Amino acid sequence: MPKSPTQQMSAALKAVLVPVLQEAGFDGRFPRYRRDRAEVLHFIGLQYDKTGTSFFLEAAWHPPGDKTTSWGELVPQHELLLEHAPLEHRVRLQRHGGASSLPADWFSYEGLGDDAAAYRALAASVAGLLPQVEAWLARGEVGVNISPFAAR
Repeated sequence: MPKSPTQQMSAALKAVLVPVLQEAGFDGRFPRYRRDRAEVLHFIGLQYDKTGTSFFLEAAWHPPGDKTTSWGELVPQHELLLEHAPLEHRVRLQRHGGASSLPADWFSYEGLGDDAAAYRALAASVAGLLPQVEAWLARGEVGVNISPFAAR
């Protein structure tokens, strides 16, 4: 049975992007990764659109320690997820950055068919943009492919 485009994109991201994340100190399982440092927690997650034709990376930071949610639940540090980070601590890495985050701004793999090399090339281009994520996580710099949720 042939793989769907999303399965092919996932395979390419696992083969090309995930090793780069691991080299940068991120741990986890596809599509969620985190890097714990003494002074800050970093998160990266991949999100696909509903139609299975595009994706973006979301990155966030959270101070170390447990978090009490707005509804009173205590989440221990080791259980924190990207979704626990406040919106002002989150950005998206996408094909076109800026103030919006529409599917047209995301990384599209629509029409790649069964061309494994094309999926890998797209994954490599995304891996090449990871320095923008690192710059945002370290210094709040908003690169051309970064779309902030809110002002940092």
